Amino acid sequence: FYIEHTLGHHKWVGTDHDPATARYGESFYAFLPRVVAGEFRSAWRIECERLRRKGLPLLHHEIPVYFLASLTISCVLAIFTGPMAFPFFAVQSAVAIILFQSVNYVEHYGLERVEVSLGQYEVVQPK
Repeated sequence: FYIEHTLGHHKWVGTDHDPATARYGESFYAFLPRVVAGEFRSAWRIECERLRRKGLPLLHHEIPVYFLASLTISCVLAIFTGPMAFPFFAVQSAVAIILFQSVNYVEHYGLERVEVSLGQYEVVQPK
């Protein structure tokens, strides 16, 4: 999340480049799969670009580390509470994603920034 949010969303909010900006007329049910997949793709691309700039191998990619951390947490929970920890962890993760993305949907619904020159958009500001 933090990779895409800070390095992608904050740069592209209100443009077609931002998967977390809900399009005017887009339902939440259309937005949810688009934002989940779009944020993952954007974060992966941003992280690959970071590695390329620094000359680091794919082994230094942070996203697999986050997945491994989640898997480790669910395994530790399962060790202490039993195998039902896996579905509970998965469900609570899905609920957290849905709640978070519902906030994204409401906060950014229909937001549009005008492209003032090629690749340059107006500054985000209250109107």
